[in-house]
Amino acid sequence: MNFNPRGSLLPSLYAYGKEADDAFLSKVNEDTDEMFDDLMKKYGEVVFKKNGRKSPSAELDDDAESLSFAVEMAKVASDVKAADIRVLFVKPLVYWTRFFIIATAFSRPQIDAIGSRIRDLAEKKYGKVPSGDAKPNSWTLLDFGDVVVHIFLPQQRAFYNLEEFYGNATLIELPSETQPPFHT
Repeated sequence: MNFNPRGSLLPSLYAYGKEADDAFLSKVNEDTDEMFDDLMKKYGEVVFKKNGRKSPSAELDDDAESLSFAVEMAKVASDVKAADIRVLFVKPLVYWTRFFIIATAFSRPQIDAIGSRIRDLAEKKYGKVPSGDAKPNSWTLLDFGDVVVHIFLPQQRAFYNLEEFYGNATLIELPSETQPPFHT
């Protein structure tokens, strides 16, 4: 073993400088090739097609379906007296979801009631089961994949301030109780 001036012991077969970089990259390439070979044996060939993406109209249909779900979940939160409910279209900003619902509750039992009602409706009507918090906290998150529900106590909502963090998201205007429903 040789003593490395950087403070670690290295076997004498290791090189320093450019030779070390080349040796490292060679080893990485070999390891990567072996990893891909193992994945190919396990899962078979995966082919990426440029045209494998959804058409723009299919994406819009998915967005509309997710929006409908998000608005209905926001209505449930409103029915359980959540305050300051916001639906944000975050798809252009994050790769992992389309919409955030952000709502304020004023106690942990109210957070529990909102979360339970949302989970029940999502499962019964849409067949969706969220991952995320099972018991109420000061910030409870229900992740439905395309829609993520955040239920906060007032202090936590002010502290985390997701609306400002995702300030470039599009705010979806929700129909109020006093407005007539939208007609097409």
